[in-house]
Amino acid sequence: MKSPRNAAGGDWDLSRIQSLADELGNPQPALRFLAKYLSMLPQRVERIVHALDEGDASETTTALLSLKISSAMVGALETEHQCRAMECMIRENHFEDAARALPSLQQTTDRCLASRSNLIRAAHVSLNRHRGHFHS
Repeated sequence: MKSPRNAAGGDWDLSRIQSLADELGNPQPALRFLAKYLSMLPQRVERIVHALDEGDASETTTALLSLKISSAMVGALETEHQCRAMECMIRENHFEDAARALPSLQQTTDRCLASRSNLIRAAHVSLNRHRGHFHS
């Protein structure tokens, strides 16, 4: 179910959405979570931008952790990895390196947003194909 380098602009593992749907016993909440993740992406990135601009390592780490965890839950592997790397940079007192890594994170999230409908459609198809009882 992995689909590396798809139209969503990065590495995505749709099996993570499947796992969430399995845990919930229904694909609809998992699909809503994915849609909410994508709709909140600009605000989450803006929170990171603002915290970096302010030089606030604690707030930057918190914002990165939030995006990293939600990215892991939906299978946004590239975003998750970039957040993890930036978080490590800050924890190792390399705040400026984290700030320099921000444009790459922004490019990744921009690609995710640009292909939002394709990603949601692919997740829906994947969930319906994976489990007969998940047809809506």
